[in-house]
Amino acid sequence: MDEIEEMARKLRNEKAKKWRDNNKEKVKEINKRYWLNKAKKELDKTRQN
Repeated sequence: MDEIEEMARKLRNEKAKKWRDNNKEKVKEINKRYWLNKAKKELDKTRQN
């Protein structure tokens, strides 16, 4: 069972890497949104204290 799980993990990682390589602009935008939201949450947390 571990062998199948390992193979599935490798296939999933490979597919995700191909997608990221083919969609660099989307990856940039997703990362930008992620860090902006993270910063907003931190700012809200500091304002509440």
